[in-house]
Amino acid sequence: MQEKVTIKVSENTLNMLKKLKEENNFSSIDETIAYLLKLYREEKLRRLFGVDKGRITPFSKDDRIEARNG
Repeated sequence: MQEKVTIKVSENTLNMLKKLKEENNFSSIDETIAYLLKLYREEKLRRLFGVDKGRITPFSKDDRIEARNG
């Protein structure tokens, strides 16, 4: 079992967490925070690996080394 800790958040933040918890049927505030962290990590990866999205085209026959040196 994981050790439990206490964190301090403002009442406004707690209310937002509770609302998100209820909207998503999470079982706890801990699960709600874990969900938010997962979303954050996914978005960060999407930004890191999507830098050239829309600018890169699939490879063609002309991209082959033989075609360049030919």
